[in-house]
Amino acid sequence: MRFGGVTALSGVSFGVRPGEVCGLIGPNGAGKTTLFDCVSRLTRPQEGTITYAGQDLLALPTHRVAALGVARTFQHLGLVPSLSVRDNVMLGAQHGSRAGFAASALRLPFVRAGERALRARADAVLERLELTRVAARPAAGLPYGTLKRIELARALAAEPTLLLLDEPASGLAHGEVDELAGLIETVRGDATVVLVEHHMGMVMRLSDTVVVLDFGKVIATGTPAEVREDPAVLAAYLGTAA
Repeated sequence: MRFGGVTALSGVSFGVRPGEVCGLIGPNGAGKTTLFDCVSRLTRPQEGTITYAGQDLLALPTHRVAALGVARTFQHLGLVPSLSVRDNVMLGAQHGSRAGFAASALRLPFVRAGERALRARADAVLERLELTRVAARPAAGLPYGTLKRIELARALAAEPTLLLLDEPASGLAHGEVDELAGLIETVRGDATVVLVEHHMGMVMRLSDTVVVLDFGKVIATGTPAEVREDPAVLAAYLGTAA
């Protein structure tokens, strides 16, 4: 993936097994969020393939990627401040709606039934993440830690089989990080998780496998213990003197 003269990703290749948590780490600018953008089809790489569940994601229309079971959170919150918490979460499941513009405008019975189902799904996720008390409140003005949890709830409302978490612990207090790690541990039974995070304690606690990027290339892959001792990883984070 290139942006002008900058190569953001170069020959990146790794696999993630169903049901595992894969930590994707690296210094700032290593290409982690760009990789997520490619997988979720917010952007399209100039070369390569991205295969999930036996399908080439680059051969699908962008909206089909969510329907295939890929969901993500964003490093910088992607919530709609003016909408209620519940409506923000319902947006995560909107790809499953069968209603077109005309049917929605006419409020046909199957449209209303679909909205009730989406609302019920959103409310179940809100309860799971202990957000029911703020469900009717606008997202604007809520504490940052709560907004991070809403972002996760929206992704879970899509009922993903692959969940891409982009720095979910960024900006959280220590206690909130521990709570979030606990939530992610409960999610792993429902979806494969790829976790981009600078909070190394959280990554090492949760991950089955860790992939390390530096300057758009994979420099190490292995268990948390293996990656922690890898000389290339130490050099990338601490400098070549390490």
